[in-house]
Amino acid sequence: MDRPIIGIPGAHMLNTAGALPVQTDYVNRSYCRCIERAGGIPLLIPEPDTEETEGLRKALSLCQGLLFPGGIDVDPALYHEDPVPMLGTVDIHMDRFWINAVQIAAELSLPLLGICRGLQLVNVALGGSLYQDLSLKTGEHLLHSQRQNRDYLIHKVTITEGSRLSELLGTDQIYTNSMHHQCVKQPGEGLFITAGTSDGIPEAMESADGRIMLVQWHPEELWDSEPRMRRLFEDLIERAKRGACSGE
Repeated sequence: MDRPIIGIPGAHMLNTAGALPVQTDYVNRSYCRCIERAGGIPLLIPEPDTEETEGLRKALSLCQGLLFPGGIDVDPALYHEDPVPMLGTVDIHMDRFWINAVQIAAELSLPLLGICRGLQLVNVALGGSLYQDLSLKTGEHLLHSQRQNRDYLIHKVTITEGSRLSELLGTDQIYTNSMHHQCVKQPGEGLFITAGTSDGIPEAMESADGRIMLVQWHPEELWDSEPRMRRLFEDLIERAKRGACSGE
């Protein structure tokens, strides 16, 4: 297979650019460009009208891999917590759509790359939980919601030696951007924290079988400012090709 199809679960918004507002399914262009540059074909998967999964399953069967992008907060009801005042915008219908996609991807053995909200959502889908705001995690914290441009490298991340992430990036320390106010509390089933900042905030997770790679930062914005981040997308494409060739 030359160019595998990488599905990207979409978000939705009210587009007010025209004469009248219109509901829009979308994904940020930077994710699509990185998939294309790495050798894949991005495919936007919009939220279904209902929570039935037959159509979603058919859509995912067209894909050889999935990318879960950034976005709004995950509804804390999904990890059995009441909302705190610092919670941002949530959409439980979109959350359930993405969770269904995580579960079907496991059945189809599709490789995953999760970014920012994508990391948090996949973690919750696998039974994990989140701190609804970094202030709820004890201790002093670094700036994790930067005010600089999205391609700016704001803080250092230390990566677990011997992890797949360290092998991919070829280092155990790297600077990243940062645009989040929540983080992992309890890892989901089969996930391991493999990177963090000096203030103890988890910054990456992966599965022991190599199918799932999750990062808290936004590598899609770092294609030029930190070229090693390209390996995350290239790895997803390589894993998708291997799965397609093996018939998994």
